[in-house]
Amino acid sequence: MRASFRFRLVPYAMVLLFSVFIWLPLLSPAYFFNAHDAPHSIFFLVEFDQTLRDGYLWPRWSPDFAFGYGYPLFNLYAPLAFYAAELLHLMGLSFVDAVKGMYILATMVGGIAMCGFLTQLMGSSAGVVGAVLYMWAPFHLLEIYVRSAFPEYVALALLPVVMWAFTSLVRHPSGTRLAWAGLAYGLLALTHHASLLTLTPFIGVYVLFLALLNGWTQRHSHSGGRHRFIAVWLLPLGRALAAALLGLGLAAIYVVPLVVELHYVKVEQWTAYSYGYRQHFVYPAQLLSPVWGYGYSGPGLQDGMSFQLGVALVVLALVSGWLTVGELIRGRSGQRDASHPERIEDQRTTWSRIMALFMLIVAVPIIWLMSPASEALWEMLPLASLVQFPWRLLGMLTFALSVAAARVGDALIVPCAQRQNPPDAGKRPPSEERVAARVPLAVHVLCWVIVLASFVYALPQYTEVEEWRESPQAVVRWDRFSPADRVAMVAYTEQQPTSSPMEAQYLASEVLQVAAIIQGEGEVETLRHGGASDEIRVRATTPVVVQFYTYDYPGWQVWLNGVPIPHRHEPPYGLITVDVPVGEHHLVLRMGSTPPRIIGGVISLLAGVLILALGMPPALRSILHTMVFKKCSQR
Repeated sequence: MRASFRFRLVPYAMVLLFSVFIWLPLLSPAYFFNAHDAPHSIFFLVEFDQTLRDGYLWPRWSPDFAFGYGYPLFNLYAPLAFYAAELLHLMGLSFVDAVKGMYILATMVGGIAMCGFLTQLMGSSAGVVGAVLYMWAPFHLLEIYVRSAFPEYVALALLPVVMWAFTSLVRHPSGTRLAWAGLAYGLLALTHHASLLTLTPFIGVYVLFLALLNGWTQRHSHSGGRHRFIAVWLLPLGRALAAALLGLGLAAIYVVPLVVELHYVKVEQWTAYSYGYRQHFVYPAQLLSPVWGYGYSGPGLQDGMSFQLGVALVVLALVSGWLTVGELIRGRSGQRDASHPERIEDQRTTWSRIMALFMLIVAVPIIWLMSPASEALWEMLPLASLVQFPWRLLGMLTFALSVAAARVGDALIVPCAQRQNPPDAGKRPPSEERVAARVPLAVHVLCWVIVLASFVYALPQYTEVEEWRESPQAVVRWDRFSPADRVAMVAYTEQQPTSSPMEAQYLASEVLQVAAIIQGEGEVETLRHGGASDEIRVRATTPVVVQFYTYDYPGWQVWLNGVPIPHRHEPPYGLITVDVPVGEHHLVLRMGSTPPRIIGGVISLLAGVLILALGMPPALRSILHTMVFKKCSQR
């Protein structure tokens, strides 16, 4: 039993070993702030931390954007990756180290999940090869060291988790697996909205194919035409759909306000100009180009960053295709010895072969969708602009080709096993432990080749970590030096800010003056400035109009001496403005809730309870049922 358990752990240990060389550069005390989103990754977490410490368990507002006018960042951006990073920060890590820690954890989780997913379909050797290919894909290294796209990288690590969960649900349905699939999809939805938009169709097509393949392999196990059709084809799809809806329900606390309140910000500034998808298509030749760079993408072929798939991934995917097509033409499933303890059953061989072929076929439309030839389709899709960059589909393409190429790892077992253990009817087959000692050798060598093929790309452009990088000042500096069109605006903003009365205070690390009198006579004193709340004292010698240096947005509430009062927004920036009578007054500005946020929270709570109920182990469920029954009987 122990030997068998150790045997199962070998593939995962190998995956963790090969992941080390990806994140080893992150152990340096320096960072790489010249990477595209590197400053964002850090100061987004700074903003998240401020609002969380202000008493908001689900942060939505970021106080320092737009030169201190604030912005509903986490009402738009999925927050799960920042929750995880915040946990590391609360454990004592700096903001920079917390983000580094998340890159490390995401790399490990993605590799282990990919290994588990492929092991279920093709065997452990294929699992190791596919996981190493997926982790070491140049696009994933680019996501860390060139783009520093922290939440997107976490989402790509969750993709094999989602695929693994849905595969288990379709092939071996149960309430527990339905709960796990719903949880996995919900976590993806809470991690990165663009990844949710791009990966959901891919996941849907995969689940449909999986249900068809599973039904075909089980077509003789059910009698009766109509009953067989329902049991073999419809029920698996119904369970998968239920899991997806359960996952969306879990993410409703984020998704519902995002959809309903999106029109309260000028979202077009994040989907046009340099963010417009028309400028970021990928030409097929770029997928094979070995050129590497740390610049940005742009129109045509003038890109400063690489879109290569990687020589190892391309070659192994082609080899896998050649093996698979060759087997289909020959009409037989390899040369595996039936007595070998690692022999995969005919059904698993069929699954492995067809899955690899499916992923190779799916790769073709993905490549087309990234190319300029698909521009007409992008224009027809209403949510396409929110994706921003067609080359985001490289994550999906990398996954598909990694699954297809993983078959090569499984194929290595055959010649190795036959050479070292020729079939002998008079001899007992070797034990699992002896097989485990031999089989990984060829896989191990192949994995080293994969690592060496991409090793030079796991290198950041190091920069020092100045103190201001981990403070609100970083946001204001970014606003000062970024292109003018990127200063955040809400729907009420008529003129994009180029500065604010607080800018100099930010840069000098002074206490912020968060409000001012714009009409009448008096003075304003800042008592407290939080992540999503402000407190001021107003001494008015005449009736005054007080303006908070905060964008108006649904949910803001103002209290005057403990009594809620109405507020309005004033042009040109749409700042919160209130009327205050003569005298000394205590004003509080605080972000409250809204109906969409309440509804989303309730839906998420109900979905979470349902996931817990479905995913609860039978033994624990029985204990709880007994306890409840006893209490009811006593009454």
